[in-house]
Amino acid sequence: MKKNETISNLQIRNLLITTVIGVGILALPNQMVTILDNDGWIPIILGGLLVIPFAVMLDRVYKLYPDKNIYQIGREVYGKFIFNIFMIIILMYFVIQDAYVARIFAEVVKAYLLETTPTEIIIITILLVSAYLARCEIQVLGRVATLVYIILITLVGFLVLISLPDADPTNMLPVFNADFKKLPSAITGALFSYAGYEVVFIAYSSSDDKNNILKYIIRGLLVVIGIYLIVFVITLSLFGIDQIKRELWPTIAIANEVDLPGYFLENLEGIVLALWVVVVYSTLGPLLFAASRIFLNIFTTKSHDFFVLLLIPIIYVISILPVNVVEVYEKLGKVLNYFIAVSIIGIPAILFIGALVKKRRSKA
Repeated sequence: MKKNETISNLQIRNLLITTVIGVGILALPNQMVTILDNDGWIPIILGGLLVIPFAVMLDRVYKLYPDKNIYQIGREVYGKFIFNIFMIIILMYFVIQDAYVARIFAEVVKAYLLETTPTEIIIITILLVSAYLARCEIQVLGRVATLVYIILITLVGFLVLISLPDADPTNMLPVFNADFKKLPSAITGALFSYAGYEVVFIAYSSSDDKNNILKYIIRGLLVVIGIYLIVFVITLSLFGIDQIKRELWPTIAIANEVDLPGYFLENLEGIVLALWVVVVYSTLGPLLFAASRIFLNIFTTKSHDFFVLLLIPIIYVISILPVNVVEVYEKLGKVLNYFIAVSIIGIPAILFIGALVKKRRSKA
């Protein structure tokens, strides 16, 4: 691979972080508290740690086939027809994930910023802007992810700083007091918030140092866990479990809750949302890029530009199917959960087992 076709492991780490942390961070505290009350931090940690073994499997597959990308490996292990079925499943997942993110984005922007703007217009706008990024090559995505990572850390740091004066640590108590029979359900819900890490499936082969990429992927996942924990702790400390259960997007509600003097900080909501919009942009773009690359490899064409444009109307139609935000979470989110289980857990495991068996047979 040519030098200008590679990206650093640090950029891949940043790409993972910024793709995963999109709209999921907004409702995560509400979802976890609803299931496990004050102990909602536990499934956040366990859900993130659950992803790591499958990232290790993916790394092992690439180590077995060091000079191939994910498509070449899959076709060698399972044959073109069977592996294309796997790829179509992941393609559907990326498309539905993009539709889900775009719709939640539109609902939030409409609720807090553009109340009179039709949801459809907001969705079309963000999809077109994301398409511009998705048509770029992986190197551009890596550079954008590094910039957005700085913005993301700034956003989280800002939320912490404005929350500290009004935070009440006793809202975190009691701990280990929830009904832990609900823990599996909570972990499943938390796993949803790690969707998007699959972009490393595609980015991996572009790494300029494949020998050390795994530790960067794991670090990326640990950063995501850390950010989710910070957001959970500050929202719970600020609101308490009863109010969080009433707030659909507690992370944004932080800006409403705090009261800071000064003209510049009068519209905290606007500042938080402006930073968050950039983060969502860096979630939609890579997901759309990944979906278009799958199309490119299924049809063995040279450019993915056409497929980016082809996917935009499909994503748009799916995004407007739910009647309201409740249906987005209950129906579209439920469908997405099945795809997440297959994409995060199923396909890496199947590819790992198949590659291992094939290599051992070839040595026999």
